[in-house]
Amino acid sequence: MIRRDQNSINISHDKNNENGYKRVLPGQFVIHLRSFQGGFAHSRIEGITSPAYTIFGFSEPKKHDSEYWKYVFTSKEFIRRLETVTYGIRDGRSISYDEFLTLDFFFPSVEEQEKISQYLDELTHLITLHQRLNASYLGI
Repeated sequence: MIRRDQNSINISHDKNNENGYKRVLPGQFVIHLRSFQGGFAHSRIEGITSPAYTIFGFSEPKKHDSEYWKYVFTSKEFIRRLETVTYGIRDGRSISYDEFLTLDFFFPSVEEQEKISQYLDELTHLITLHQRLNASYLGI
């Protein structure tokens, strides 16, 4: 989830229809139409999204670090598991939220979740830096 002005694609909408949009809060997740390909989108910001999407957060947020779950919900293993709760064909597949809720998850304490997500954030940052260095070295 990003701010509209940070997107390189010009996306417009009718402000008069905003009352039908769904509010997304920091730490929540969005199940979008292509979740079966890339997982659930994590939001660090407050904003709105299409009413076609499902928004969810944790019922017990003190037991969960949303940054940790961001990595879980975009992992290849999780996306593979999503295949069991999708319906439709090809690009028209959708996630059954009710069936998603039946999936079992084993997870560490919130303290360990925070440590894992911090480690993965640092690793992601290092990978990005190396990719930029390689691109600049190659003149890309």
